[in-house]
Amino acid sequence: MKTYTHSFRGWGMHPSTVQVYITKNVAGEILIGFEDLNDGTSVTNASEQLATEIVKKEDLYPGVCRFFEWYSQYEGDVDEIIYTWDSNRKASQPVWKPFCSAENNPFKE
Repeated sequence: MKTYTHSFRGWGMHPSTVQVYITKNVAGEILIGFEDLNDGTSVTNASEQLATEIVKKEDLYPGVCRFFEWYSQYEGDVDEIIYTWDSNRKASQPVWKPFCSAENNPFKE
């Protein structure tokens, strides 16, 4: 699993950070997790920007990626985020759905 802190400019150009986790499942999908660090703009509010930045930074094809978010400061459950992607690999129209409990977070082994 690849893990790193990603810095980005959030709303109002506020310096922000998020912990990024990238792994591959047995089906060959790339799983990308965003852990909110409570530092600047929230993952929820920067979701499309973060997905777009990470796909480009890692040179990934969005069609094989799945995205997730959680807030460890609240011991939060994991939600999956589904995006619409344009031809420039830009994410839009996020839809959140529950994925698993915090205890079963696949990024926190």
